[in-house]
Amino acid sequence: MTIVRGVRIMAAPCCGAQYAFPRYVSMNFSAFEYWTDGWREYSLMPNDEGLRQCKCGQFVLTKDMVSIDKSEASNMDEDDSNDLPYMDHVPDQLLPECISKASSEDMEVAARLGYWRCLNHEYRERYRQHRDAEEAAIKSAWVAANPDRRTWWDKFLRRKPPEYRRPPNSPFTYPAFEPTDAQLQNMQRLSKVLFGRWEESRKGYVINLVDLYREQGRFDEAELVISAMDIKTDDVTGQLIRNRRGGSCYRLWHALVDEKRRVRVVT
Repeated sequence: MTIVRGVRIMAAPCCGAQYAFPRYVSMNFSAFEYWTDGWREYSLMPNDEGLRQCKCGQFVLTKDMVSIDKSEASNMDEDDSNDLPYMDHVPDQLLPECISKASSEDMEVAARLGYWRCLNHEYRERYRQHRDAEEAAIKSAWVAANPDRRTWWDKFLRRKPPEYRRPPNSPFTYPAFEPTDAQLQNMQRLSKVLFGRWEESRKGYVINLVDLYREQGRFDEAELVISAMDIKTDDVTGQLIRNRRGGSCYRLWHALVDEKRRVRVVT
């Protein structure tokens, strides 16, 4: 459950303008779809990396905002700090401008991660349509092979009709992923920056780096990063990686589709 109690008053490092930020007591990161590039569809929390635009026109990161004060009012409507504006998220169409004007590597990474996910949205829609059509065909074939043969007596006794379950070993296909020049250029630069960070500290956006390599077809480099990962086994993704370290990167990521039922995977 996401619980907000009051606000934090923060000042922008560029011009000192003050903004109100929700003061979270707890956060719920549930979503309808989880994608391997980090995108969460219908997420209860923001998808971005804290990238915002100040009213003076400068792009800033929320981690660089200066803390001024906080209010713990339980009722937001009674909080005087509500007179302060909230900072808007950077629209997708401004991400290329933010990349070109990035004042730091952290800002460039945040903007490029957002741009990467934005450019993947078109494939997400094609993927959904492809999967829905295939699942409908599989179900239709199952229904034809398993008609309702109940007699009137069976129905009188309220015996249930055959219940559909996805047949084992049914096909699971997906549309081909062909990155555009803009996608490739962004992914190449982003993976270069993230690899430098990973090589230096073995920290950072490691899962994102692996998926960037995968989308570019650079599976050997993805395997290298996976083999050196500090696997957290307290979540589904960590368990999958731990159990499949001996397999190929290609099989590893597509196993996510089979074992995380509502997870959509950018292929």
